[in-house]
Amino acid sequence: MTRSHALITRLRRSLRLLLASCLYYSGLIALHGFLRRKAFRRREICVLGLHRVLSEEERVQSNSLHGMVLKEETFGGLLEYLRRSFTVMSLETFLEHAVIYRAHKRPPCLLTFDDGWRDTYTRALPCLKRFGIPATVFVTTGYVGSPDASWVERLSRSWEDSTRRSQIRTQMARVMPNGARDAEFEEMVECLKHMAAAQRDQLLAELLPVEKGPSGAEDVDRMLRWEQLIAMSNDGVQIGAHTVTHPLLTFEDDTVIERELRGSKEALEARLGKAVYAFAYPNGDWNERVRQWVVRTGYRCAFTTQRGWHRIGGDLFTVRRILLHEGNVTGWGGRFSPAALGFTLARGR
Repeated sequence: MTRSHALITRLRRSLRLLLASCLYYSGLIALHGFLRRKAFRRREICVLGLHRVLSEEERVQSNSLHGMVLKEETFGGLLEYLRRSFTVMSLETFLEHAVIYRAHKRPPCLLTFDDGWRDTYTRALPCLKRFGIPATVFVTTGYVGSPDASWVERLSRSWEDSTRRSQIRTQMARVMPNGARDAEFEEMVECLKHMAAAQRDQLLAELLPVEKGPSGAEDVDRMLRWEQLIAMSNDGVQIGAHTVTHPLLTFEDDTVIERELRGSKEALEARLGKAVYAFAYPNGDWNERVRQWVVRTGYRCAFTTQRGWHRIGGDLFTVRRILLHEGNVTGWGGRFSPAALGFTLARGR
């Protein structure tokens, strides 16, 4: 990121926080929500999507994109706020409310996690138990127990090396729009995401020919082990499926889609001894063909990353979520900010 780009980014964030504070502390955000629920009788459930919860030390070591991470301290502030301001419900209760509306004094909310990172067990779970907050975790079953980080984290680790970065830019120019050689790392990741897994794996074999699983500092980017996942399930965390290998299903043929959907569901049910009926689309990507496969393979609901609150009575196979990370829930001091969160949630309505 260039210095001018970084300056513009900081300026935009400061203006956003200023606007959020004005709207929140003036009561306008609260009034907006009250009018929607009471005056206009909008029946909605706020579904939140998270990925990773890390200590400050782990955050520095991690190779995950910034938009996936909440600090442990921030997460604690978030849970305290949710407990005070929302009725946080389990997945089962969400499904009941999504069909038959039941009034609450506070707006209803569902908390979800994607992928199945190990820190969901080591960092998030203790906080959830301390605050008595239910949660649902969508697991990519092929990652469970794997010694390897995901391809995004491995590519990010290589990107830190200037020589490798130059090689990656050169090779990625072949597939980037307009053959761009100066693309930012996040742009390259998006390009790699939006292609069939077989094509991406072939490119990654060229970009990362000698990469191995994480060790030492990179251990922070590992995924859940089966015994941890089972322990979470036994602690009341509800588990959903997130495919076997995390391909964007809209770029795959029907054979791959069915294998990914059935494989993750069957693996979880076999290990947990419980029915698995919820699914989250990798990267939130879906179309009507993929949606029909989700229905066909026995799921009862599916979650996207399309921003917004879920309207009660709406399609349960395209549930909207609002994704949270450090950038949209913290204030100027880098601590959890009710104003920043309130602004983020209001924009999603």
